[in-house]
Amino acid sequence: MREMNDNYALVYLRLKHEGCWSELTEYNNFMATTITAKPNREKKFIIAYDDVKLNGNYKLKNFLRDLKKSDKVKEIYSINKINTKREVYRILLKESYENMVRGILDNYTVFDIKDLIVNGEERLALIVPVSEIIELKKDMESIGKVLKFIYRKIRLDDIFLSIFSLSKRERESMKLAYLYGFYEMPKKVTLDDLASLLGISKPTIEDYIRRAERKIIKSFSYQLYYYDMLLEDLLEDL
Repeated sequence: MREMNDNYALVYLRLKHEGCWSELTEYNNFMATTITAKPNREKKFIIAYDDVKLNGNYKLKNFLRDLKKSDKVKEIYSINKINTKREVYRILLKESYENMVRGILDNYTVFDIKDLIVNGEERLALIVPVSEIIELKKDMESIGKVLKFIYRKIRLDDIFLSIFSLSKRERESMKLAYLYGFYEMPKKVTLDDLASLLGISKPTIEDYIRRAERKIIKSFSYQLYYYDMLLEDLLEDL
């Protein structure tokens, strides 16, 4: 019997999205990424929460001016500075639904998604069933030029952590280690200290922490793989 867990793929695509505000990144020195997006199919709009990083002489006032000119942007609700030194802003806006990437993806079984808008293109790394890949590519080609479209099969179990992934002791040990500064530089607490707080031996808490770290890092390794794909060919430091 074939496991359903084997029927999923991590897709990476690069799209020149015609008529979208993402085209602004081709001529202006900024990039953006979506924190979350909520499409409303019935009312035909998308609420998007994005991070925008401005560079050089392209300032916030220039970005907002150009963004408001886009037919795809219906309203800008708020914009907050996240990092002053690096010129990173978080923006909440209302976008059109039709012919938008997130609107198209609303029709698919997307388990996870990361994106980067840069150099006039939208880059996406997402997890979908293998059976949906052909139609997904066709739909993306209907709204712009697909510069790259590749995928590889994955196991969902290797990616997602749940509330059951860590045992009670692993969870307690990691929480205590974090709260008491075990991961600070320099460390504010030792394994001996943590073991004493939990009333267990040093080798035992070390084992709990190592087991938890291994599970967390295994899951996060896919996030790093996403970022490696999205940052393809980019030389500048984010």
